[in-house]
Amino acid sequence: MRLEKNETSEMQASIRKGDMTEGPILKQLIWFALPLLIGALFQLMYNMTDSIILGKFVGAEALAAIGATNTTTFGLLQVAVGVTNAFTVVLSQQFGAKQDQKMKRTVSNSIWITVVMSVLLGVGIFLGARPLMELLGTPKNIINDSVLYVQIYGGLIAGQLFYNAAAAILKALGDSKTPLYFLIICSVLNVILDLVFVLVWHQGVRGVAWATVISQTVSAVLCMVYMFRKYPILRFNRKEAAADGEILGEILRIGIPLGLTNALLAVGMMVVTGVVNSFGSDIVAVYTVGGKVNQIATVSFGQLAFSCAVFAGQNYGARRNDRILKGIRQALGMVLALSAVSSVFIFTGAKYVALLFLNAEETGILGDTVQMIHIVSFFYVFLGAIWVYNNALRGVGAVKATIFSSIVELAAKVGLSIWFASIFGYVGIWFAEPIGWILGLLVSGSIFHRKKWMKNF
Repeated sequence: MRLEKNETSEMQASIRKGDMTEGPILKQLIWFALPLLIGALFQLMYNMTDSIILGKFVGAEALAAIGATNTTTFGLLQVAVGVTNAFTVVLSQQFGAKQDQKMKRTVSNSIWITVVMSVLLGVGIFLGARPLMELLGTPKNIINDSVLYVQIYGGLIAGQLFYNAAAAILKALGDSKTPLYFLIICSVLNVILDLVFVLVWHQGVRGVAWATVISQTVSAVLCMVYMFRKYPILRFNRKEAAADGEILGEILRIGIPLGLTNALLAVGMMVVTGVVNSFGSDIVAVYTVGGKVNQIATVSFGQLAFSCAVFAGQNYGARRNDRILKGIRQALGMVLALSAVSSVFIFTGAKYVALLFLNAEETGILGDTVQMIHIVSFFYVFLGAIWVYNNALRGVGAVKATIFSSIVELAAKVGLSIWFASIFGYVGIWFAEPIGWILGLLVSGSIFHRKKWMKNF
């Protein structure tokens, strides 16, 4: 009995290492964000490997085929991510309130939700791939490859979803290192498989899709197994694995609105993609590369902003609202500084970053890509700020606020993309998204500082 008590206390001490309700705030945020940053860089690496290998060794059309699917695959994934974000919110609040038994039930129900999402999304994406790509006006010369990629990646999306679920659970506990380890494995494996499938077996887009799916599935299985080994307190028996109406309601109360919001955002981005597609495969390639560059540029301050969700969630559960306000002020200052630095570096080095994905001979595409990067990079500080506020609001469960902000941002992006494209051509599309960031920031920033969330928003 004494041994069991000692083991339990050791487990509790281990799991409490990620407690962000006490201690120096900025130091905690930075140390939590660092593994996320490294992980995001590796994720970028394996995502971009697809584009780099296709662009360099297969051609611009293959690159465009993948690019035409970006908003579709990303958007559909975000529907599920909205729900898995709820895992982080609910668990971080329970962690802050030291509700260990409730956390165990939340983990088991989170896994059930992930199983259901994997089946529904997988079947839906596989069957709807061609009609969706046709609806988006995908150029005829790339549509077959685009459909093939969506069917393989989307139909077998379970690996991605289970990794996201495990990562969301671990991050809620303040553990941002464990997901990193398996993301590194995934990234390295993806690079190896990309080279084998494309350069050795000459599978092109099909090979890139299979490389991504296989590496994600391996990473998900390993992460899940390791999570339960490292944190025995999260293990549940058969009885505890049963669906719990209270827990499911708590998760879905936050997850469904976030998922629906992300679904709406996905539809909006698909509309924007349709506008881009109307200008031909070269502009699709520009849009693809520009999006990849934005991912590189925003990764540092994006991960620090994400840390605000876990920080706010834990402190909200511990009823430390004063600490939330102080922490978000500090995080905002750091994020604004990092985003300003990113703007300068990406703006000045736009051509060289674009050449990672393009051949120098493709001068027309290269010039248009540099122009897009120059326009969007100027507005990174607004993107950083909105991420801080939205993650903080999400952490405290103020879902309505993030939904409202997202709708305003989306309406601006979609409406202005269509309007500006009709006046200025495809260049007008590059201005629409940053203006959406600014308008969304006005909403989320004002709501956060009005402090209604302190009264159970």
